[in-house]
Amino acid sequence: MQKGVREHKKLSRYKSIVHTAEHLFLESGIDSIQMQDIALAEGIGIATLFRYFPKKEKLIVAVAIQNLERMLTQLNEIVQSSKTAYQRLEELLNYLLLNQTNEKNASKFREAFESYASFVKEPLADIELYIDVQKEITQSLLPIIEDGISDGSLRTDIPIKETIITIINTYGTFGNNVLLKTPITYIEEDFKPDIQLRILKDILLSYVKPV
Repeated sequence: MQKGVREHKKLSRYKSIVHTAEHLFLESGIDSIQMQDIALAEGIGIATLFRYFPKKEKLIVAVAIQNLERMLTQLNEIVQSSKTAYQRLEELLNYLLLNQTNEKNASKFREAFESYASFVKEPLADIELYIDVQKEITQSLLPIIEDGISDGSLRTDIPIKETIITIINTYGTFGNNVLLKTPITYIEEDFKPDIQLRILKDILLSYVKPV
């Protein structure tokens, strides 16, 4: 019983540290925040922090993984529904739009993390765990791909797997760009990010819908 309580407290502390780190990284930037800053904000000693995360890199990747896992949970709920493959694909794009609009911090961190990871000289510690979650996200889309062929709601004269993965990546990347960069760009009223995203969604969906 005592061991179970200790494990629960340890897990709670782990999650709390990751949450605190994500907040600080978003507020001041990944490079600017030091482990001491995180320990102070979390209200623990630096030695305790290092017992959970021996390197700052491990903590950065842990935040990135938690960020992706939140998305994976939502994607699975959509993909596993009983709707047609086309309807589920449309819901996925709607979710990405809402996620990027309502949870800009999540999108902002993913953008910052991937930029950070691309500039380091050596692969980040535990980066393979982050890649594994990305693979899980890709795998989670398989039911849509398979059902799209069987239920006739998606075109069968195109490489549907490659097409759907491309659609998800394109929509997600474009959404990040137009939403996160709005404060530093000048867009006329008729071309607000949400309008651009809706137009792009319609274009992408029209390509996979059978004639």
